[in-house]
Amino acid sequence: MSTTRPAPTASRPTGRRRTLTLVIVLLAAFMDLLDATIANIALPAIRADLGASPAHLEWVLAGYTLAFALGVITGARLGDLYGYKRVFLIGMAGFTAASALCGAAPTPELLITARALQGLFGAAMIPQVLSQIQLLYAPHERGGAMAAFSSLSSLAAALGPILGALLLEGDWLGLGWRSVFWINVPVGVLAVIAAARVLPEGRATTRPRLDLPGVALSGTGLLLILYPLTVASDRGHWPTWAYAALALGTAVLILFHRYQQHLSRQNRSPLVEVSLFRIRSVGGGLLVEFLIFLPMMGFFFTLLQLLQSALHMSPLTVGVLMLAWPVANAAFATLGATVLLPRIGRATVQTGLAVMAAGLAVLAVISQSVTPTTHWLAFSPGVFVAGAGAGLAVAPLAQLTLQDVPTRHAGSGSGLFNTVIQVAASLGVALFGTLYFSGQPGTHQAAHDAGPAFATTMWISIALLAAAFASSYLLPRAPKTQVL
Repeated sequence: MSTTRPAPTASRPTGRRRTLTLVIVLLAAFMDLLDATIANIALPAIRADLGASPAHLEWVLAGYTLAFALGVITGARLGDLYGYKRVFLIGMAGFTAASALCGAAPTPELLITARALQGLFGAAMIPQVLSQIQLLYAPHERGGAMAAFSSLSSLAAALGPILGALLLEGDWLGLGWRSVFWINVPVGVLAVIAAARVLPEGRATTRPRLDLPGVALSGTGLLLILYPLTVASDRGHWPTWAYAALALGTAVLILFHRYQQHLSRQNRSPLVEVSLFRIRSVGGGLLVEFLIFLPMMGFFFTLLQLLQSALHMSPLTVGVLMLAWPVANAAFATLGATVLLPRIGRATVQTGLAVMAAGLAVLAVISQSVTPTTHWLAFSPGVFVAGAGAGLAVAPLAQLTLQDVPTRHAGSGSGLFNTVIQVAASLGVALFGTLYFSGQPGTHQAAHDAGPAFATTMWISIALLAAAFASSYLLPRAPKTQVL
């Protein structure tokens, strides 16, 4: 077993400086996660301006997601190797530069390349956020910080359409769709400058080796799984090669797991510390996380399809409607992490799952009878309730999942947590996209077909949330209150 651990540092921020440090790393992480969704709203404008084909547009989205998912485990280990602060700064600077390249791209091919670079640098940056939280806060202090981080993915998924619509409608400086990417540049530059001043170093007391065969195996396995999930999500059916790739990818990941076990037994710095799966809270927490994010990301994808393609709502109208999610999510995430979690422990997660399921049930009932004249306000109660439940359920999850992870394995724990989110997001979009489109005959979405198809995905989502509820009993009853 690896003995790598972050060394104490005399310059660790406290008080207001520690809060500023947390705000900086969370802002950077939010920018990265937001870019996974914000580009969706700009695709029609990109197609018109650059003459992009449907395949180009598909890869504008897929290039980012695939690159991020393939690099996130390696990014976590690079933080262990070279220091969390250094790798975070490199990731943030590279992400900012790649955003500028996206905004300046003259061709679809260059835009796709820049999006892949965004994903790779994001994969270096995001794992360091959890590692920084573990450096900044003692276990009994991490509740609010972990809640904020856990909520970022769902907040970014909901806010992406809103911010994208506002940028397109405002057409700032005449930049059109390019403003979706250029907006990252000034924020990124300021974040890099501030992070360089206040982030703690977090160096390792021993220097682990980079497991290059492990990098190759994990990357190949994830690519074989995520590629067909990403490119086949909107086709209503999967070709034979997609099933073959999924099977082969699963086999490669099994080989990767066994190889990591071999390295761990020989004390040879595995890329992923597989012994973490033997910790009940880690295995249970990752399962709950997967069962939450799988339907959550499928929900965002199918709801946007229903509202924009079938009901023909404008991007700005959809953005206003979706605002109900982040408002409810933020409020109830704070309530769950700071008030309920210390008092009722894992019951906070279970309450959130029940509330989220209730919100999706409301949406399922409403969508059964939608027409092209259905007002957007009809969806607001369900979106708000589901967002509130997601806030309660997701906010405590990182803390309960990772609280028993030894500090020396902070990088591996962070990498696993983030990888599960990415795999669940890709799988959720693919599976629910396939279910949604397969429920509609023909190539054009009509409200009388799209509504029931969306309702079907909601009922399946509720079943998955029920499975998450059952799995949540594997989580610790309460967060740790003592300093380790």
